[in-house]
Amino acid sequence: MPNNNISLKDGSHIAIVGGGPSGCFFANFALRQARLRGIKVNVTIFEGRDFTRADHQACNMSVGVLAERLMEKLDWQGITIPQRCIQAEIQGYQFFTQDDYMTLEHPVPGHRPRIVSVFRGGGPVHSHMKEDVSFDHFLLRFVEGQGAQVIKGGVKDIVLPGHPEGKVTLIFGKGEELEADLVVGAFGANTPTGDIFTKMNFGYVPPKTLKTCIVDARLGRDFIKEHYRDNIYVFAFGTDEVEFASFTPKGDYLTIGLVGKRNISTPELRGFLNHPVVKKALPQGTEVLKDCCVCFPRIPVGPAHQPYWDRLVVVGDAGISRSYKNGIESAFMTAYLATNTVFERGLSREALKGGYYQPAIKLIARDNFYGRLVFKAFSLIASQRQILSERLYYAYAHREKWIADRLNAALWNLVTGDAAYKEVFKELFHPRLQFALLPVTLEGLVRQILGIRKKRNL
Repeated sequence: MPNNNISLKDGSHIAIVGGGPSGCFFANFALRQARLRGIKVNVTIFEGRDFTRADHQACNMSVGVLAERLMEKLDWQGITIPQRCIQAEIQGYQFFTQDDYMTLEHPVPGHRPRIVSVFRGGGPVHSHMKEDVSFDHFLLRFVEGQGAQVIKGGVKDIVLPGHPEGKVTLIFGKGEELEADLVVGAFGANTPTGDIFTKMNFGYVPPKTLKTCIVDARLGRDFIKEHYRDNIYVFAFGTDEVEFASFTPKGDYLTIGLVGKRNISTPELRGFLNHPVVKKALPQGTEVLKDCCVCFPRIPVGPAHQPYWDRLVVVGDAGISRSYKNGIESAFMTAYLATNTVFERGLSREALKGGYYQPAIKLIARDNFYGRLVFKAFSLIASQRQILSERLYYAYAHREKWIADRLNAALWNLVTGDAAYKEVFKELFHPRLQFALLPVTLEGLVRQILGIRKKRNL
């Protein structure tokens, strides 16, 4: 049962630091929970960026793909993305290795996937969109319509109370102060806001991050429709420089995303664009860099240490997030867990640890362990070109068999994030599948040793 001295009551004030998806989701859940309980809570969101602007400062620097599981969660909350924000309705995926490619289809035959691409800000630099296309701005306006107050500007300092019954003080603007019963940290991995929470000395340590690369290249809507047909291209070459990459259609733009085992910088980007497979998939090659929007955002690759305290909780990227994929869905899930906790258990550190932190670690952070295993194993296999080629071709040639179905389902769930990493790991490395593929694996190994290479388009 919650401690009555440290719980949300009628008239309580919640301050959310950050107006991106995690902050908006928390605001939406909190306002709904309060209405269900017949109480009124005041929700204030602090956000210093104008998401409608077309520049780096306004953008949350994300590939911007909303997978089917997230779309279902948004439906559940009555959040309908306006058509102006949807840049493409993704039909499927093309999966490329160094020697082959294969088409991935939804595991349920005949099912049309609900996957869309969006811009997080007002569009790439100098894009001059005619409409407000920002997904993040839409979410912020949505929760404002639900009753949240939005203050344009960041928080400059946060002062914890001397005892749990006291309120938290936020300092913003020109020395203005706001007292809150609960503070929610909903900032991203690429903002300096984390320093404020670190300096509060309650034990918070931000997640470890990895520098990635995102390029928005303006190729023209007709060109993109003709060449990519609303498919996302995924590249897995098994190299140290780029672990995997993607092409995502977005109206007039193609978003190129790169993730490596180490930090990505300009040389890795140019090396990827000069790869023979990429050159065929992107006729412009490195020419796209002449007129594009490029950024090198950091993504979390581990959980934060102690993202909670009395009257304080950190959610989303700054708290606990899925590695490499589905950052917005992670924001949804952590905000949901945290909101349920503060309303059902209270605002104490013990309540937040048991109701939010530990379940989030189990649901997301522990599953990331299997994600690391999957990516490391697949990267190793991808580096053995002939072995991978033989395995993929066998699955393709026997597509009526369960082998092809299992491999397709596993790769589909891996690239979309529609299943937990643990489930993908079980699918890809199921003993029956690996045993069935053993003969072709050995054949590929022999061909690789002898230097006999086959290239097959799947």
